[in-house]
This record gives sequence, C-alpha cells and structure tokens, in this order.
Amino acid sequence: MADKVEKRILTLYSDVQATSVHWLWYPFIAVGKITLLQGDPGDGKSTMMMNLIAELSKGGKTPDGKPVGMPQRIIYQCSEDGVSDTIKPRLERCGADCRKVAFINEETYSGLTLDDERIRQAIIEFRPRLVVIDPIQAYLGSDSDLQIAGRARKLMQRLGMWASVYDCAIVLIGHLNKKEGTKGLYRSLGSIDVVAAARSVLQVERDQEDTDIRIVRQIKNSLAPSDGEIRFSITAEMGFQWLECKSTFVSSEQTEVPEFESKTEKAAYLIKKLLSDGDMRAREIYMRMKDEGISRRTAENTKKELGIRSYRKMRQWYWSIHTGE
Repeated sequence: MADKVEKRILTLYSDVQATSVHWLWYPFIAVGKITLLQGDPGDGKSTMMMNLIAELSKGGKTPDGKPVGMPQRIIYQCSEDGVSDTIKPRLERCGADCRKVAFINEETYSGLTLDDERIRQAIIEFRPRLVVIDPIQAYLGSDSDLQIAGRARKLMQRLGMWASVYDCAIVLIGHLNKKEGTKGLYRSLGSIDVVAAARSVLQVERDQEDTDIRIVRQIKNSLAPSDGEIRFSITAEMGFQWLECKSTFVSSEQTEVPEFESKTEKAAYLIKKLLSDGDMRAREIYMRMKDEGISRRTAENTKKELGIRSYRKMRQWYWSIHTGE
C-alpha cells in the first residue's frame, strides 16, 4: 500500500529527462525563466529593451553579434507611454518588424495586473518567445503586492510557471528603490522574493565619467557564470547605440545559421534545432515554421522523413526527436 502511495505522489529523479537551459540571449536572458531588468527612472531600460526586441523580431543579432536565427514573436506590455504616438514610432525607429510584436490593449482590457489570466491567454494565443512587462509597478493590484513576501512569492511563482509551460522568456522592468549605497540586489522595489524568483538580474547604471553611457551589470545569474556586462549610449545626435557586450563564457548553442538549398532542407534543420532541447507542442512548431516561410505540409513531410514521432498529452499533440519513451 505504501509503495502505491509513493508512486502516485512522488516522481523519481531517475525518471526525469535532463535538459539544457535554452537561451534567448546568453548569458543574460533565458527561455522559460524570469529576468529582472532594473534601474533608476530615465536610465534607458525601456530603450534598451526596445532595441533588443527589434533585433529579435527580424531575426537579427544580439548586441554581442550572435545571430538570433528565426524571427521571434514578442509581447511588449508598457503602460507608461502612448501606443500610437510613442511606442510604435520608437519600435519602427529601432527597425522592429511590428508584425511580430503585440500587446494587450489596456483601453479595452483595463485593470491588467501582473498575474492577470488575460496575460496567460495572450501568451497561449500569440506564442511569443519573449514577454516584457514595463514597468512591473504599473501592473500590481496594490502597492503592497511586492512588499508582502507571501504575495510577492505567489506572483512570481505564477509568472515563472507561465514562462516554463509556454516556453518563453519573461522580462520584468522595474525601478530601483532609493536606498543608495545598499547592495544592488536589495535596491529592487518590493520583497527580496522578487529577486529570488528571477534567474537573472540586470541592473542599469549611468557611467560616472560620461552620463550618456549606460552600464548594464548582471548582478545575479542562477543559470550561468555571472560575469556579463553590457554598455550602450543614448545621445541627441546618434540616438541609441550598443557599445560593448562582453562575457568570458560562450554558450555552446550559439551557432551560425547555414544557407539552405530547399525549403525541405531548411525545415529539417529548424525541426531538429527546435527539438534539440526536448519535446515541443506541434502547434508551436507549425507556428515557428510559418514564421520562416515553411508550410504545414512541408513540415509534416519533413517530420516523416526525419522519423520524428508524435504523441498526445493533456489534449495536445507533441513532437519528439527521441525514438522511445
């Protein structure tokens, strides 16, 4: 009887398939995890993120010159600026493909909060690779939501679950508190549980010798060596410019995208790459293929040629590159 209870409640670690961390931008933003981007107001957090969004949306390069690969879908939820007169013009100036960037219209869906079910529904509908909430303080039910440890923990746990289940990176942009001289991790607004839940914390500061230059330091990284540093400038003459992005360690998954002689060859490469970190929902694969100009029929035919198996779980179909259970 005890053995039956154990099998029903517990899972053996020997039954868990080990997977590697997938990175949107190594070692700063991981897929399936929460990243916190924090800094004082006016230090360029949103501008930096918009420029990254632009590169992701068109399949460009990360600031350290690594290819993004497939164009990615992004949800950018921002409450501090107008959609039509500020956010869209800024995205266009950055060179973003606005067909890949979406938002929840808060004029229609008012009262949006950080753990709002409508955010989850938007993720399910759009299947973004990145979700940005800017700033987190604007999406709280009350000012105490991040101050009370229990409430903050529940908020972050729910967001973390969405990131993991729907295979997207979530970046929360937040303003620092006014406790000058304290350690960066403790200058985040709210309970320390917010920082604890984030796998990566990036802090934007102005260069003391040149205030046009911003330095982004990674002050926490639970998934990779925490030695990264990014520099960018914002000037009236040149606008936004990436200056430097360095990290001693290099991710093994950052590889050049080859050229393809046919749609089938491209589909085979993409399917194997998508499944390299584990099984994936068939619906998401079809959407990624569509973004790359690959039809559903080509994807299905390539799947058969590669010997990819499919199975049903929780009313959804999955593809697996593995030959057995």
